[in-house]
Amino acid sequence: MIKLKNYLLVGAMASTGLLVSCESTQDSAQEESEVVSLDLNLRDTTVAPNNDFYRYANGGWLDKTEIPSDRSAWGSFHELFEYNEKVLSFVLEEATKGELYDENSNEIKAANFYASGMDSLGIEAQSAEPLKPILAQIDQLQSKDELGNVLSSLQKISVTPLFNIYVGIDDKQTDSYIMNVTQSGLGLPDRDYYFREDQTGQDIIAGYKTYITKLFVLVGEDSAVAATKAENIFALESKLAENSMTRLERRNPEATYNKISLAELQENSNWLDWKSFFAGIGVEEISEINVNQLEYISQLSEVVEGSELDDIKDYLKVRFISPNTAYLSNDFVMAAFDFYNKQLSGQQEMRPRAKRMVNSTNGNLGDALSKLYVDEVFPPEAKEKCLEMVNNIKDAMHKRIDQLTWMSEETKKEAHTKLTKLKVKIGYPDEWEDYSSIEISKDNYIQNRWNANAFDNRLNWGKLGQPIDPDEWHMAASVVNAYYNPPANEIVFPAGILQPPFYNYKADDAVNYGGIGAVIGHEITHGFDDSGRKYNHEGELKDWWTEDDAAEFERRAQVMVEQYNGFKVQDTLNVNGKLTLGENIADLGGMLIAYDALQMYFEKNGRPGKIDGMTPEQRFFMSQATLWRGKYRPQLEQQLLIQDTHSPGKFRVNGPVSSMTEFYEAFDIKQGDPLWRSQEERVDIW
Repeated sequence: MIKLKNYLLVGAMASTGLLVSCESTQDSAQEESEVVSLDLNLRDTTVAPNNDFYRYANGGWLDKTEIPSDRSAWGSFHELFEYNEKVLSFVLEEATKGELYDENSNEIKAANFYASGMDSLGIEAQSAEPLKPILAQIDQLQSKDELGNVLSSLQKISVTPLFNIYVGIDDKQTDSYIMNVTQSGLGLPDRDYYFREDQTGQDIIAGYKTYITKLFVLVGEDSAVAATKAENIFALESKLAENSMTRLERRNPEATYNKISLAELQENSNWLDWKSFFAGIGVEEISEINVNQLEYISQLSEVVEGSELDDIKDYLKVRFISPNTAYLSNDFVMAAFDFYNKQLSGQQEMRPRAKRMVNSTNGNLGDALSKLYVDEVFPPEAKEKCLEMVNNIKDAMHKRIDQLTWMSEETKKEAHTKLTKLKVKIGYPDEWEDYSSIEISKDNYIQNRWNANAFDNRLNWGKLGQPIDPDEWHMAASVVNAYYNPPANEIVFPAGILQPPFYNYKADDAVNYGGIGAVIGHEITHGFDDSGRKYNHEGELKDWWTEDDAAEFERRAQVMVEQYNGFKVQDTLNVNGKLTLGENIADLGGMLIAYDALQMYFEKNGRPGKIDGMTPEQRFFMSQATLWRGKYRPQLEQQLLIQDTHSPGKFRVNGPVSSMTEFYEAFDIKQGDPLWRSQEERVDIW
C-alpha cells in the first residue's frame, strides 16, 4: 500500500486532490495529511447559487481548467479515470517483477498483453500482415450463399458487420438465458449521421469516406479504386442505417423484445443460413431467439440481395479492419485517430502509448488487473461502509414510495416488493475470471486481442441452457462507472467509482451522500424510470402498474421532457428531453432519496454543524454539483447531443435542483430567481 502511495505522489496527479483513496494505511505521513473532501476554492462566488448553481459550485475549476491536448473532454470522471490509470500502471509493473506469479496466472497474462502492446517496433514490422488471412477469406467468397462462414469467423473475434449477437437474460423469462440478435455494422456513431444535410454533417460524411479510403490504401489498394469502394460502402451502410432503429426507439424495452423461433428467424431473414451460422460459432442447440430490431433484421434480405457481392466483400473488409486499427501499425492508428478522435471528437493529440496500453489491457483482461487494483485501493471497511449507505438509501426510497400522493396503494405495494428484492453488488465480484486457457504472448498484440475476444464470446454464448449466474458482473471492478441491470433487478458499483471525489469514507457524511449517495440513488431510480419501471420485481418485462398510475407517470415525465428540451447547449442545439428522460429521472430521483437518507442518518446519529461556513445540506448539493463538472470540445459535445442518453453536466446539476424544495431551502431560492420554478413547472415523480 505505502509503496503504491509513494509511486503515485511522484506523478502529476498529486495536485488533483484524488490521492485520498478509500483505504486505511499505517503510514503516519498519510494519516497526518488533510482530507479535503470538498474544495470550496473551486467555486465562483461572483455567481449566486440561485442564478446558476452549476457555475457557482464549479466556476473556479471551469476558469482555470484546460482540456488536455490528448483528451476531447475533462472533468471529475476523467480525473478519477486518470488516477485509476496510474494505479493500474503500477500493478502492471509489479506483476512483471520477481517470481510473484505463476507463468499461466491472470497477472502474467495481463503483463504479457501489456508488453505486446508496448512492442511498437514489432507491431510496425507486422504492418497489415495480421489482417491478411481473414481478408483472403473474404476475397475467396464466390457467392452470397457463402457469407455465413465469414460472418462466423468475424463474430468469434467480436467483429459485427450487418448484425451482432449476444446471450443475456430473457426479459420475460428471467430464469433462463436467450440468444439476442441486434442491428449492427455502421461505421459512423449513429444512424442519424448518414442523413445529415447540414455543413458539419456533410464534412463528417466526407471525412468518413476519406477514412475508408485510407484503410483500403493501407492494405494495398490503389487510391482511386479505394475512393470508389468508399462511396459504395457508404451507400450500403446508408441502407442499413435507414432500416435501423433510432436510439430513442431502442430505449423502449417492449419494442426490442421480439422472441421468435429459429425457423421464424430463417423465414424473416432468409439471406443467411442461420442454423449453419450459429453452428459456425459453436452454438449447436438453439430454439428461441430475441430479435431486438425485428424490422432491421427482416430488411437485411433486401439489402444483401440488392447489393453487389464485391460491395459486400469490401464492406466486410472495412468492418473487419476498422475496429482493429488500434492494434496495428501507426499508420492504421493515425487513420482512425484523425477521423474518430480528431474530426468527430476534437481531440488534438494521441494519448501516450503507455496509457493506451494500460487501458487496452484492462479492457481485454479486466479481471486480471481489477483484482490487483482492488487489493491496492479498496479495503473491506470501505465496502462495508458503502453497503451501509446503499441500505440507508433503499430505506429512504421505501419511505418516498409511501409518501407518494399520486400513486395507488396497489402499485405502491409492487414498487416496495421490487425495491426489497433489488440486489446490490459493491466493489468487486466474489470470484475472478480465470484466463489460464487464453494464449497471450508478449509479441503479438492483435492476436492477443482476438484471443481475448474469442474467450469472452465463448463464455457468453456458452451460457445458453445454463442456470442464471447471480454473481455475474458486466463491468471490470476498476471501471469508473455503475449500472442498473433490469432483468436481474440489480445495481452494481465497481470499486473504480468508489473513490474520491465520488466516495471518500474519511469525508463528512453530507459530502458522501451528495457524491456517491446520489449516484447510488441514481442507479436505484433507474429501476423506476420510464424504461426500468416496465420490469417487475423478478426482472421480468411485465406491467405491474394500474392504468391510471401509468398514465399519471407519463404525464409527470412529460413535464421533465419539456423542461430539458428547453436547455440550450450550443447555438440552436438543445438537449433532447425524450432521449435523456431515463437518466434525467434517475438524476432527480437519486438526489431526492440520497438527501432523504442523509436526513434519516442525522436523525439516528445527530446533526453536525457547519463546515467551512456551509450547512450539511449545502455541502450535500455542492458535492453533487462537483460530480458533473466538465469541459467538452465542441465536436464531442455535438456528438453527445445526438447519441448520449445523459444530459450535459450543467443540466445534470441545474435541472434536478430547480425541482427540489430541499435545494430552495438550503440556498434560500425565492420567486423571481433564475432557478426558481412554480410548483406546476417542477418535476415531481419519485
